[in-house]
Amino acid sequence: MNTKYQHVRYGLYSFAGIAVLFLLMKLFSLENNGYLRFLNVFIVFFFTNRLAKKNRQLDDDDNFLKAFGSLMLANVITVGLSVFSFVVYANFIEPGFINKFDGGIFWNNHVTIDQAAVILFFEGMGSALAVSFINVMYWNERTPDNKCVPVEPAKE
Repeated sequence: MNTKYQHVRYGLYSFAGIAVLFLLMKLFSLENNGYLRFLNVFIVFFFTNRLAKKNRQLDDDDNFLKAFGSLMLANVITVGLSVFSFVVYANFIEPGFINKFDGGIFWNNHVTIDQAAVILFFEGMGSALAVSFINVMYWNERTPDNKCVPVEPAKE
């Protein structure tokens, strides 16, 4: 794959990591453990960080918006594929899955798949924005060889 499409590659890597996590949770009957679901944030953060580092190594011209756009696009790909796979799983693989939702504080106990997919999309986009912003700010002040760029003293 061309270096021009690194965001697609890392978006797919991130989705694959999340899919493996949820498959392992299902395999070991840990899908009811809500704390393990937070590991998907670390997976997304890991691959977003690797993409930011790769972008910085390939193009160190300090184009903030280009770097942020690349990270956001990778995370949008991850969120889109994750929501799509959730809908496929809830509709075809385990149709009774949606009945296990307890509703929480925002929903009643009768959550539909469409409502759950919309909530997952907005939650995923919020975390994608946060993770992308954190990573682009971190790599904004770094050089490709992983050493901090010395900051010039402020002029008085």
